[in-house]
Parts: sequence; C-alpha cells; structure tokens
Amino acid sequence: MKKKRTWIKWVILLVLAAAVAGGFLIMSGRSNSAAYTEVPVTQGDLTTYYNFDGLVHAPRMQTLAAQQDGTVRTVYVSQNDTVRKGDRLYRLDGGETIEADIGGEVTGLYIEEGSVVSAGETVVQIIDMERLEVQLDVDEYDVKAVSPGSAVAVIILATDEKYDGVVSALDKNGTASGDLSYYTATVPMQEMQGAYPGMQVSAKVLRDQVTGAALLRADAVQFDEYNVPFVYVDKGGAEPEKVPVTVGVSDGVYCQIVSGVQAGDTVMKPTGMSMMELMLELDAKTR
Repeated sequence: MKKKRTWIKWVILLVLAAAVAGGFLIMSGRSNSAAYTEVPVTQGDLTTYYNFDGLVHAPRMQTLAAQQDGTVRTVYVSQNDTVRKGDRLYRLDGGETIEADIGGEVTGLYIEEGSVVSAGETVVQIIDMERLEVQLDVDEYDVKAVSPGSAVAVIILATDEKYDGVVSALDKNGTASGDLSYYTATVPMQEMQGAYPGMQVSAKVLRDQVTGAALLRADAVQFDEYNVPFVYVDKGGAEPEKVPVTVGVSDGVYCQIVSGVQAGDTVMKPTGMSMMELMLELDAKTR
C-alpha cells in the first residue's frame, strides 16, 4: 500500500507541475515581463563592516577584604559616594583605618558601624567609572581584522548610545567555545554616560569601502554550475541573455559590479520558482 500511495503522489505531482508549467509557458508566450523583473544598476557608495559583540569592563577596580577579625567602629563613606585615592573608608575598634587605593565610586559597601568582620571577608568595592573600556569577542576568522590602532564604532545596547574608540590591545591567548576560538580586543572609552560594567555592546570595524561604484541588488546576481556569477540582460531577443559579471564588495543587500554591466544598465531578475523548486515544494506539501 505504501508503494502504491507513493506512486499516486508522484503522478499527482507531475500533473500539477505540468499544469503550472503549461500556464507558465502561456504567460511567457504573452510577455517576458511575466518571468522577469527589471532591476537597475545604480551608482553609489558601499561600506561593509566586521561586527562584534562584547561587554563594558572596568579595568580599575578595588575590592577590599578585611585583613583581620574585628568590629567596625566607624564607616566614613556611603554607597555610591565618590572617593579619591587615600580617602578613609572605615575604622576598626582596634584603631586600624582602611583607605582607598584608587579613586572612584563606592559600588559595594557591605559593612556598617558595629559590624563584626572576619579576615578575608569582602567589605568595600570601588570602581573607577570614568575609565571604562569595552572588551570585544573576536572569532578566529576575523581576528586578522582587529589590531591595535583599529577604529571601532560601539553601541551600548541598553542605552543605544554610540561611541567611537580605538583598539588598544588584542589578547592573543584564545578561548575555545564550540567550534571556534575567540580573542579579546580591548577598546578604552572615555565619558561613557550611563554605561555600567557588564553592559552588552555591539561594535563594528571597517571592512571594505568603495565610492562611485556600480551597485546592483545582490539577489539579481545569478550563479552557474561552476559558481561563476552572471546576470540576465534583455538584448532584444526572445529571452534575456546571460552576461558574466565580476562582483566586488557586498553587504548582503547590494553588491559592487566590477565588470559586465555598468551604472545606468538594467538587468532582468528571474521571478517565480524553477521546475525543480516547484517539484520539491509540492512534494513537501503532500507529505
């Protein structure tokens, strides 16, 4: 029964395909416009980028741990206070006064007057919020594009704020994740208003740029069985002719045409599905 059902299904597919093909031929006989869409070759600029993800990082941070057991006698700061290097933070009942080693914001205060602390216990955290940086994850295939001195455009995802920076360092000790290894590129940032350590960022680095180029929608470029690109051009015959082209820079939507056609020309983009695509879709719908 299964073989019979399969045989019947393919008969139905062939009949449907023949009907669609017949209709296509009839329409094609009336006008080539039913099978192709005109796409102009324009002139303009095209820029492409490498895209990376990363996090805001605080390179200057002090996490203070109690050096000995004791009771906190006095606390000189409050949460979110700004302190300078050498400012007093707290004092123990034995007279020991603890000071800040860096200037910054008190982002963590885990004691109060009368608290009993043990040696090694975290008591205060200070972050220099004016000297933040961005750390980008760069996969092994794109690492060649990022080096100290590379210009980077950064967007803080939470705030949608945009900043420009320059890569200061690339950690060449990669970390494997799945099938790829990743490397860390560091971008110092100044005056990142509203940005906090740990916030996610996206960044881009210039890849290619052309000006005054012949541009064509990427979906209008076809490829033959040898993966050679070509376009269809209407030269007055019954069907458009294949014209080989050389493709340059592409951003996935538009591509640069180096040779084959030029700005001002019009190419013909095929519409609809091929017979094989039609058969596969009909097969999928009858499963």
